[in-house]
This record gives sequence, structure tokens and C-alpha cells, in this order.
Amino acid sequence: MKNTIAYLTIAALLAACGAATPTDDLGRKRAELDSLKTSYAATAELIKEMDAWIAEHDTTVKKSLPNITTYTLAPTRFEHFVQVHGNVKADKSADLYAMAGGRVRRILVNEGDRVRSGQLLVDLDNDAIDQQIAAAESGAALAKDLFEKQSKLWEQKIGSEVQFLTAKNQKEQAESGLSALREQRRMTQVTAPFDGVVDEIVVSQGDMTGARPVARVVDASGASLEADVPESYVNRVKTGDPVRVEFPSLGDTLSATLSNVSKYIDPANRTFRVSVRMPNGAEQVRPNLLSVIHVRDQVIDSALVVPSRLIQENVEGKSYLFKLEEKDGKQKSTKVYVRPIATYKGFTVVAAGEADGLLGGETLVDEGAKNIADGQEVKVVKP
Repeated sequence: MKNTIAYLTIAALLAACGAATPTDDLGRKRAELDSLKTSYAATAELIKEMDAWIAEHDTTVKKSLPNITTYTLAPTRFEHFVQVHGNVKADKSADLYAMAGGRVRRILVNEGDRVRSGQLLVDLDNDAIDQQIAAAESGAALAKDLFEKQSKLWEQKIGSEVQFLTAKNQKEQAESGLSALREQRRMTQVTAPFDGVVDEIVVSQGDMTGARPVARVVDASGASLEADVPESYVNRVKTGDPVRVEFPSLGDTLSATLSNVSKYIDPANRTFRVSVRMPNGAEQVRPNLLSVIHVRDQVIDSALVVPSRLIQENVEGKSYLFKLEEKDGKQKSTKVYVRPIATYKGFTVVAAGEADGLLGGETLVDEGAKNIADGQEVKVVKP
């Protein structure tokens, strides 16, 4: 150490003596300043070396080492999921309209009632049609009797063929008119299209029906989830892929598989639709209930997975982390540059291999990694 100081001092003096003698005071002052700067830089470097040597060898000085925690790197299974929002769509959910307008005469069910297919729910005023049906039934009965009598006469070769055909035509017209009136009457009746539950009654007794629905019937025994997935995942998502479905409103989660992946990409938002079949008995799942669908699009059975918080980035955009190594009986940090492959839920897969710096089994610096430098001695503490 003393030899080093003497050498640097002599070098500084030689530099000062060897400088060209200035012809004026300004030149001389500049030469002196350069000599002082050289001496100052050499002295500062020596001071730094002495401080480091003393800090390492002086046992009377208590070292203040940065505290860190560690993370053991081991190969593990990694799964990546695409997260999209979906809606529940019931297999059977119908808004019921009165096909023929009229005034509501009777409401025969209440909201929440379970109904059968074809059951009358709302009855509209159809007295005028009933009177027309009664008259048409009488006319149809008369036309039928006349046809039967004319048919018997025609079988006996009595009367003309024109009379027989006329009677037949009148009978068919009467029956057709009666059938049309009955269909018109049916259109004034609001009935359940399938077995289900009356979810809502929209009208009240005495209301006139129009463009709005009269009632809604829902069968919640079968339902599917539908969601739109960005086009960028078109080659990574397929029918049968496992999914995890979360219902934030219910605080519930279930596992399922994709039942269908659409082959059509919506040009308006560049997405394609996926469907998830709900299991039977999911009574709390209601139409239009919001959900979060996690579709697994990547799985690595044995990967080097680290918490994303361990990875830092330098000014050049390169990713690195610190691993812990024992050198000269001391725990020191070593900077290792890594190549991230995939990230999900706070964990990142990094490339493995000698070229990428990690093989598995290394002890990595966890908490405190942002406060240390490469090659720095550290103190390991429990988290």
C-alpha cells in the first residue's frame, strides 16, 4: 500500500515537472491545475481502496449489510390463462308477446310460478272472435250436412256433379274459415312455450297489448356461458380446453371445458366467440349473470418459474435478477441476465440452460433485491 502511494506521488510530480514551461501566468496556472487534478484523482482512488480494505479487515468496525430474503428456484408446472368476461345465456328464455293485440282480461299466473308448456298465462279480451267462431261453427256444420246429403245423392246418381262439387267446396271453405278464426283466437292467448318459471309479468289487468312483451318465462335448468376472445389467440384456444369460471357476484368458482369455439371472427371488434356449458344443477347461475372466464392457452410441465417481482430491468431493457453465492465464506449477490418467456398472475417463466444463466436449484435474492449491487455482500434473514 505504501509503495503504491509513493509511486502515485512521484508520478504526479514528474507530470508537473515534465509539463511545458508556459510563457505567461495563465499557462502556468493551467499546468498547476492539471497537476492538482491528477493528484486529487489518484488520492481519491487510494482513499477508496483504503476504506474498502479497512472495512474488510478491521474487526472493530460493525458492518451494515443489506438484509435479503431468498427464493429457491425449482422446476414446476406453469399454466397460462387468457382472461375474458362472459355472460350466462339460458337455453330457454323467452319474452312472450300477444300476437294479436287486445285488452288484458285475466292474468292467470304470478311471478315465480312454475308453468307447463302450453299453459295459459294471460287471457286477452276475445269476445268478438268467440261470436265469430260460434257463427262459423254453425255455418260449417250446415255445410257439412249439405255435403253429406249431396254426396249420398251423388252416389245414387241423383243430381249433377256440379251440385256435388259445389257442396264439397262450401264445406271446405266453411271449415277453413273456422280454422282461421280459431287460430286468430289462439293468438290472443299468451301461453308458456316450454316448461319453466314465470320470471316477470309486464302488463296489468286492463292494459292494451302492443309492441312490448307481456311476460317472460325462463328455464334455468340448462345454460351456457358465452365470451368474446381477441383474435390474437385464435391459434391457441380450441374446443375442449380447460377453463376456470369465476362469478364475482356469487363469490363462486367452477371448473369446466370449452364446449365450442366459433370459426367466425367478428369484423367489428376482431374477436371470436367461445362457449362453456354450465353443469346441471347450477341453480344460482342466472341469465345475463356476469362472469370471468380463464381459458388455459399454454401449459409447461417443467418450467423455471420465479415471482415476477424478482426480475429487474436495466437502462438497456435487459432483464436480470440476483442469485446468492458463497465466496470466501461470505454470502454475495451475483447478477444473472434472464430471458422471460411467459408471465401470469405475478409469476414469470424464464429460459433454462447454461446460456441463459439458470439451470434450476439456484438460490435467488427475493426481498431486498432492488437495494443491492452485483458482487455485494448481503445478510440473509427470514421473511
